[in-house]
Amino acid sequence: MHLGDVKQDKDGVWRIAGISGWLLVVTGNGQTVEEARQVAYHRAKNIKVPNMFYRTDIGVAWRTDGDKLHTWGYIA
Repeated sequence: MHLGDVKQDKDGVWRIAGISGWLLVVTGNGQTVEEARQVAYHRAKNIKVPNMFYRTDIGVAWRTDGDKLHTWGYIA
């Protein structure tokens, strides 16, 4: 997990600070993209933030775009 646009105020409370409105980035790893997705979403579910929302489509396009990247030579 990586903090985003946040800061701690004088009372020690963490607050979203910038204009982007993002709090943190959660990543996952695994042998496959699907496994990495599952790890990331499991980690995200353990975070408690009022009114929290997050994308649920991360890595989905890999099923089609992964082959393109191989074909174009971006991935060996």
